Amino acid sequence: MPMGASHWQMPEKDEYAVIGRGITKSFESLHVLKGMSVNIPRGVTYCLLGPNGSGKTTLMRMIMGLVKKDSGEIYVLDEPLDRISRVYSRLGYMPQQRPLYPDLTVEENLEFYAGLYGIRGHKMAEKIAEVLQVVDLSQTRDRITGMLSGGMYQRISLACTLINSPDLLLLDEPTVGIDPVTKQSFWGYFRNLAAEGKTVIITTHIMEEAERCDMVGFMRDGRMLAESSPDELKKFAGLKKQLKMKVEDPEQKMALLVKEGLEVRRDGDMLFVDIAEASRIREVLDRMKPTDFDVVEPTLENAFLKLSV
Repeated sequence: MPMGASHWQMPEKDEYAVIGRGITKSFESLHVLKGMSVNIPRGVTYCLLGPNGSGKTTLMRMIMGLVKKDSGEIYVLDEPLDRISRVYSRLGYMPQQRPLYPDLTVEENLEFYAGLYGIRGHKMAEKIAEVLQVVDLSQTRDRITGMLSGGMYQRISLACTLINSPDLLLLDEPTVGIDPVTKQSFWGYFRNLAAEGKTVIITTHIMEEAERCDMVGFMRDGRMLAESSPDELKKFAGLKKQLKMKVEDPEQKMALLVKEGLEVRRDGDMLFVDIAEASRIREVLDRMKPTDFDVVEPTLENAFLKLSV
């Protein structure tokens, strides 16, 4: 739901993967997070959305315990940030450029990351086989990582992030350079993880991907402007369905619609009418009797542009 209420109570922690209030962070004179709140439920795909410089990556790194907050409170998997080490084995983080060792094979890189989480022996072999299948690179385990294409490197980065079966997965633009088929596979896997009760947090500038998420947290200027479903975020931005009609005598019909309090724009014999309630569409069509019409749904990109200014 949209944020910004003046009274706030800490939600029940076991219902949320990440919760926080009043989070601030500055780097010298640069104020990055400014009293920000965040509430990310368990078992969802959650997109951190916002213009460049809004604080998304800083928040991601803070959740992982890589950046200390200046003030405020934040809990990750029920633990306060100063005790993040207690749940570190349940976290997975994929930065935009995951540090893989280019001289090692794909399998050796996976063995290295598995070892960091204490995964050994038969269990290690099982996990490596599983994550390679997820990213569809089972046939590349013996290839030198530095010889992989950018898209394959990204897929191996995700495999390394999944090696410990994390309950909370943080992915910073995970599908950059990925082909459409693999991207579809990634998203299928993310949805499956959420269905299992795990939480997937991503950042992306691809609006189509943000639309796929259960929730969107829109950040601007170091604050959380709204947290909601993609459709609710469009409403929060004040966006409406638009009825696009080709009509006879457009000037007269435009005047009638304006008189009824509707927002109308004219382009030649085309009228563009903003409709807040879907039930009014049939009423307008019956009265205007257009020769042609279309209903244009608002997009998350429209919301992004409106909320970014």
